[in-house]
Amino acid sequence: MVRWDCPPRCLSSHVLPVRPHCEELTWHPSHGDGQVRVVRWTCDCEPVFYELCQASGLRFLRRTRRVTIPEGATVAESDRWQAQEADEMWIALLHGLVR
Repeated sequence: MVRWDCPPRCLSSHVLPVRPHCEELTWHPSHGDGQVRVVRWTCDCEPVFYELCQASGLRFLRRTRRVTIPEGATVAESDRWQAQEADEMWIALLHGLVR
């Protein structure tokens, strides 16, 4: 018997597993910018989830890692790009081509 969750627990995208030829992104500590708009996001059902963010006319990826130590989650951000390049990096992230 199949049990369905109503509503479904996961409503957002999930990242595919890393591919063998995956490119590694450079991750920096979060800038803590005041005016950040989250454009897209992945499901937070996993210990690591991602957001495509925009601030000051540029976009970047934000990675949040939840851990079970007292410090809680660690947040890192990628380099910043123009919208088209950032959108391409987001698609690559979702398909396991960058991490």
